[in-house]
Amino acid sequence: MTDFQKEIVFIARMMATTLCFVILCMTISLLGGLFMPNSVIDNKDIFPIIAPAFSTIIGGFIGWLAAIKLNNATEDKDDTTNA
Repeated sequence: MTDFQKEIVFIARMMATTLCFVILCMTISLLGGLFMPNSVIDNKDIFPIIAPAFSTIIGGFIGWLAAIKLNNATEDKDDTTNA
């Protein structure tokens, strides 16, 4: 494994850790807002507030992973043509 690939693996692990932390915090905030008895925000308004953030974070992460997969597929194809 090259240094560049090791860096990519490290970045992917950091992104996965960050994604898990953000999703966990958002879920705790959502549950806190749902079950807080003196909440200023109505329960039906919490989901439209939180849903775009979930979609953006998860969509960006999936797009980044797809780009890595595409890049690896292109590198593998180039390696077979050079052999």
